[in-house]
Amino acid sequence: MSIDPRFERAVLAELALSDRRRRRRDPSRGARALAEKLHRGRHDLLGHLRRVALAVPSAFRQVAWLHHAREAHVTLHALNAAGLTREEVAAVDLLGDIAHTSALRSVLHSARALSEAQGRAGHLARVVACAAAEDRLDGARPEGDTLAALRLLPDPWPAT
Repeated sequence: MSIDPRFERAVLAELALSDRRRRRRDPSRGARALAEKLHRGRHDLLGHLRRVALAVPSAFRQVAWLHHAREAHVTLHALNAAGLTREEVAAVDLLGDIAHTSALRSVLHSARALSEAQGRAGHLARVVACAAAEDRLDGARPEGDTLAALRLLPDPWPAT
């Protein structure tokens, strides 16, 4: 028994249309495109950004895609053009400041500084930083300063 080719074409066309609609509704599409432009050729970093973006709830994905953007000297204009809100830009700035000073500070000190950041920008940055740290662990058990730092940062998927 075979499938009617017309039916098969109709189903495939509907699936393609559904996929295009889903991609258009993705609010992090602009952030993802900017991240891919900023970090072109850095496949390991882009993989990290993708994993972090998938590890956080959708409201945090714009920041997750761009949490290394300051390393690439992104402009405020580019962040605004990617569709980031003022709070999301502030969160990217917080994460950029932490990344910039982390060479001089311990992971725990950086997490403590993030844990004290105020408002929605601070919350966005903390959730993304937690997901990024967990991705960098790559399944290993956190210990020492890394474990203490993760305890200062919120779980992106809190139990309800």
